[in-house]
Amino acid sequence: MSDQETPLLGPRATPFGPKTKQDRLAGYSTHLGIGLFTVLVLSVLIRLPLSVFTIHPVFMTIFVVSISEGISLLQPTHTPEQKAQGLKKHAAIQTISYVAAIIGFTAIFYNKVISSKPHFTSGHAQLGVFVFSFLFVQVLFGIIIAVLPRVYGDQSNAKSLWKYHRVSGYLLLVLIWTTVQLGVRADYMFNNLWSPQLIWLHWLVVVLVGYGVLRRIRFGKWGL
Repeated sequence: MSDQETPLLGPRATPFGPKTKQDRLAGYSTHLGIGLFTVLVLSVLIRLPLSVFTIHPVFMTIFVVSISEGISLLQPTHTPEQKAQGLKKHAAIQTISYVAAIIGFTAIFYNKVISSKPHFTSGHAQLGVFVFSFLFVQVLFGIIIAVLPRVYGDQSNAKSLWKYHRVSGYLLLVLIWTTVQLGVRADYMFNNLWSPQLIWLHWLVVVLVGYGVLRRIRFGKWGL
């Protein structure tokens, strides 16, 4: 197969330093933060009756968990085999995250329609629309680079664009967690916490996930 048609999900990769003990600890921090976030959201949802609105936080939680774990999978990879396996898992998990985002977005939009309420009036909603649009571009960009490198001329040109996909992915993750923090402070979530004091745990989530992701970034790979 020619370079123009060789998917970037193949076995080629460049090692970039070993995974350290700190990397593993940072990975545990990410998983712990994501797990705590999931528990906090579920602790609210199990206390409330099911409705069309419920679909939104359920699937957006799946989205946030999936996209965060999908990025963590590639932090860091070193051998060609690790990179190939990581990219395949990354693609699969991010597909799940995108489908979940579509379902979650559709649910809240439909709920507004049937409730005759105005759309996109809060900061959470407005930033959410921007994130959803950003996500679409990010997914499309990644798919073309990985599966159709010939669109950019050849595999070498396509691989040179990975750094932009990587950097924009981290920016997207920051925007997603910012949107999450606005969402958990919305009346529906905040007023139904077991205790208002538990809101500080969402800050702990940000610290755990932020540290975990940031600590495992290899800025030298960005090539900027």
